Amino acid sequence: MGKSIFIAGTDTGVGKTFITAGLNYCFQKANYKCCSFKPVQSGGIEKNGSLIPGDIEFVKKLTGIDEPYEKLNCYCLKEEVSPHLAAELEGVEIDTNKLLESFNYLKEKYNYTLVEGAGGLIVPIIRDKYYMYHLIKDLNLPVLLVARAGVGTINHTVLSCEFAKNTGIKIKGIIINGYTNTFCEKDNIDIIEKATGIPIVSVMPQINVYDFSHLKSYYKKHIELDKIISLCF
Repeated sequence: MGKSIFIAGTDTGVGKTFITAGLNYCFQKANYKCCSFKPVQSGGIEKNGSLIPGDIEFVKKLTGIDEPYEKLNCYCLKEEVSPHLAAELEGVEIDTNKLLESFNYLKEKYNYTLVEGAGGLIVPIIRDKYYMYHLIKDLNLPVLLVARAGVGTINHTVLSCEFAKNTGIKIKGIIINGYTNTFCEKDNIDIIEKATGIPIVSVMPQINVYDFSHLKSYYKKHIELDKIISLCF
């Protein structure tokens, strides 16, 4: 059975998919079998008459993972809102057992399975019953937290870490995304590391060119795979 880690964000739009794709690529370049698992995707993309999970599509295009969408994503929902609301709007009942079974299938097949959440730790999956942090606990996984570099990130990141600690979730490392090397961002990183006591395992500079060849060289330069491997369980 392979190892895994849960990739969570301090907020939506913080760059979880961008980081997850890069980690997948780096694992593959190191000759590990690796895949992404996106349990629930809202804001699915309409393509050829069906909905596909855009986050998984990006990873598949970058890495060439040969696995059908339905194995890498359990629920693809149309509305770009919180998963619980998207499911309600579409009359979809989310079965948490299906999420766990799909994860176990991938963990048996791959050396590393990177589980990507939706939004932050307290995003509802089923209204009033089941949140993202419940899923993390059910999967029994450590967390790699993706955080912004700029103004506001101290509050978001430290609160996310405190919430995780209080609910028994282990955040093993933090990745800072979108770094532009300002004095404010440098100070943010220093404060976050001291306030949380959690290592910052990568600082990813802001990137403006998104063709795959450029992305691949960017990931190779800025991701230290040994640090990520040490976090997985």
